[in-house]
Amino acid sequence: MKAMRVFIAIEFEQPIKDYLNRIQKQIMSYSTDGNFSRPENFHLTLKFIGEVEPSFLGNITAAMAQAVQGIKPFKLGLHSLGNFPRGNKMIIWMGVCGELDALNLLFNQLETSLSDIGIAKDTRGYSPHITLGREVRLAVPFSKVASAIAADPYQIIEVRKISLMESTRQEGRLMYIPLYRQPLAD
Repeated sequence: MKAMRVFIAIEFEQPIKDYLNRIQKQIMSYSTDGNFSRPENFHLTLKFIGEVEPSFLGNITAAMAQAVQGIKPFKLGLHSLGNFPRGNKMIIWMGVCGELDALNLLFNQLETSLSDIGIAKDTRGYSPHITLGREVRLAVPFSKVASAIAADPYQIIEVRKISLMESTRQEGRLMYIPLYRQPLAD
């Protein structure tokens, strides 16, 4: 079997995906160009792993089980828009707020358990965000878009599990397929 491209993420319920899609459409109205995420692919990445052999997936799921020890379900909210500039284009994302201590603990425990099986720790630190669009060109300054689009504080993300996802193309479309879901400790 060929290698699989995988990452670990927090998946969203449909109402959150629908809400993010409404935000995304507002961003599109200010954009001249961009590669916008498909709403079914919205997620919060915890760890991008990359290419692995299918035989290694069991090691990853065991590391996920170890990482969630002592972490109870928690809640996140949507914060505000941000961007990562890339020349004359940018990645536009939605930030998160809420129980960030629990999110950071989960990230750190995941980094440790994955490093125990040979997956390198992230040297840049964790910057949690939900990617809405890549290679976006705006017709107005980003600050105008960010001030015009405010996040709804009542959009709550209930974090009860983490998911091992495969990133693949099917019929030319990027798809994120859950391979395994690890519940948090109750």
